[in-house]
Amino acid sequence: MPRHHFHLSLLSLLALLAPAAAADPRILLVELQLAGKSEEALRQVERLLAEKPDQARELGLHYLQGRLLLGMGRRQDASEAFAATMGATPRLSPFSRYQLACEQQRLGHPEVAAGLVATLLRSDPPRSLLAPAMRLLRSTIIEGGDCRLLRGFEAHRFRAGERRELTLALAACQARGDDVEAARRHWLQLLEEDGGDLVARLAAESLEAVEPETTSARVHLLIGLVYHQHREFDAAVHHLARAQVQLAGADLAPREVFELRYALARSHFWQQRYTAAAAVFAAIAADSADPRRRAQSLYQQARCYELAGRWDRAASHFRQTFNLDPGGGWADSALIAELRLAWRRGQEDAALAVLDLLLARRHDATASRALLFLASSDLAAGRVDRAGDWLRRAADMRRLPAAEIRYWQGRLAQLEPAPDEAVGHYLAALGADPYHPFGQAARQRLESPELAAAARREGRRLAESRRAADLYDAWLLLEDGDPLRARVRQALERQLAADPKAAPFLALDLAPVAKWPLWDERLERPEEMLLALGLFDEGGSMVLHYFPVAKHRLAFTGSLVLARTGDLRRSLYIAEILSQRVPHDLPEPLLPAAFRHLLYPAGLGPLIRAEGERRQVDPDLLMALIREESRFDPDAFSAAAARGLAQFVFSTARGVAARHGLGPVSPQDLDRPAIAIALAAAYLRELHDRFGGSLPDVVAAYNAGEPQAALWRRYCVSEEPEEYLSKVSFHETRNYLAKVLTSRAHYAELYGER
Repeated sequence: MPRHHFHLSLLSLLALLAPAAAADPRILLVELQLAGKSEEALRQVERLLAEKPDQARELGLHYLQGRLLLGMGRRQDASEAFAATMGATPRLSPFSRYQLACEQQRLGHPEVAAGLVATLLRSDPPRSLLAPAMRLLRSTIIEGGDCRLLRGFEAHRFRAGERRELTLALAACQARGDDVEAARRHWLQLLEEDGGDLVARLAAESLEAVEPETTSARVHLLIGLVYHQHREFDAAVHHLARAQVQLAGADLAPREVFELRYALARSHFWQQRYTAAAAVFAAIAADSADPRRRAQSLYQQARCYELAGRWDRAASHFRQTFNLDPGGGWADSALIAELRLAWRRGQEDAALAVLDLLLARRHDATASRALLFLASSDLAAGRVDRAGDWLRRAADMRRLPAAEIRYWQGRLAQLEPAPDEAVGHYLAALGADPYHPFGQAARQRLESPELAAAARREGRRLAESRRAADLYDAWLLLEDGDPLRARVRQALERQLAADPKAAPFLALDLAPVAKWPLWDERLERPEEMLLALGLFDEGGSMVLHYFPVAKHRLAFTGSLVLARTGDLRRSLYIAEILSQRVPHDLPEPLLPAAFRHLLYPAGLGPLIRAEGERRQVDPDLLMALIREESRFDPDAFSAAAARGLAQFVFSTARGVAARHGLGPVSPQDLDRPAIAIALAAAYLRELHDRFGGSLPDVVAAYNAGEPQAALWRRYCVSEEPEEYLSKVSFHETRNYLAKVLTSRAHYAELYGER
């Protein structure tokens, strides 16, 4: 993260330091850390340890000494400080043990690390340490830690995730001790409980290593489902196909048989083996007595034909899906898919008949998307005679984002031509969110030669108003460099500063450390003690308690300090909650720059810029993608088995690494920021080249896959990004596109000059 964005100014620092002289010594230590003066903070800690040892022990200064030394790379000295903490400040002993265990694992001593972390877990540690400590115990036991350390653990004391880690460690010990059958039972138990987490993947690998190919259908099914959930489709197909061969003598329930065949078909689908996938889906539909499962299978079969370019068969199967279960969950999706295909094949009458059917069903979310599909197709082709009615009906349903519908209304007015009306619609799109992709597109239209004069006139007219909303619109319309624009902003800021609801957000700044509520009470919990030492990354679970969102300045301070100490995930979480309390009439561009930096942090900025330059990828796009994928959490793990900053599934990461010379990667490598960022930059370059540099296509492909992104492009009659944005058919991907491209616009504005 660029340090200058979070540094205190000299005047601010002096103001903060002034009341600290005779106060709690931790105040000065926190202030020095916030100012980036770690070495001076360490000198103060060491002075207090020497001059006031009793107070230093009570406050936990040995632990702070260890953290400061660790940050300076003095690992041996840090370990000595952590060891001293265990005797001096017992309440921080669990954190010290964890730090020492991590260091021993790094040094290649898993047996020592396992002993330390096992002792920690038996001592009723703070809840915030349970999950990482149990993961560390599991990994160090597997690496060679003493299995006797697992004796006496009471599994019921732990939450489900921690119990699973413990079971995996126990199974590893059983396998090491030649009790493979006991280990096998535990691995199977883990797979049956949950196939989607990292424990399940490790259990599947372990089970696969000891199971013969002739194992039971159930074992192949469980392993295959885990690999399917983790997007390891080659391995999934291998095991699921073996299970299917053995179905005749297998003791599987009908639900399990359906799950097996459906996962096999989807594995073929994700490998772009559309013919094979369609055949399996067809067999499932033919054999199923349940109309909903038949409809689901027919819909997926139609998707195979659609992506393979066999649009006649796709349309037929989409209609069969609807006819089979018109009240089911796949019916609307099948109808709108049929409409899209008919329209793009030139069968307008058939498409309009499907539209009538959709409108009659009164499912406004789907119907409004169908109406916008037709309207955007006509407008992108320059045709205006039908689009107005479609847009009016879609707008009446109130299910489309305001910026999107107003943008297309502007396009209609611009084509008619009605320039003043077009300016009004584009201004509404821009005002709804100037950073949204449709807001950005509206701005470009307003700056076009056809509309620039009308936009300027409207801006000057609105500048004469005294209403804050009109002044904001005037500011949006007037050009950079126009003196009137600067005066309008000043008038708008004066009005907002006089508004008791808006004013606190315009004046957000760091609360002086001496006024933090931490010093108002005796701190008993370890996380509270860590906060008071300035270690917000480890005490983060208590931040909202002492820096509540209801107290805006304190919440801003908590978010700022979390960002400064590297916990961007929590910092962003608090900043976003705080942003939801900003009054609606306070425009986002007018928020303090420091607050906007918290909402769009430049985490790992130098590394992201370096990889962006290396791959010739827009660093703002790369930053925005990481923000939306993981919230800058390197340990993020999704329900779809994507992990790390850039949320790669392992199979995709392995392919990208091989194609771009990044060497072999392991699943655990995806948690390493340098590798995750390098992979993301390389993959974005690859997508950029495939899709001709079109940002919506690139971002959609990152989220939904390249074949699907290419299909959405085939729906379009033009190369316009806005038509593509409106024709993305997955709700999740539309939201993802809006978030990533909106974030990119913020990053370009906040950090563009770098």
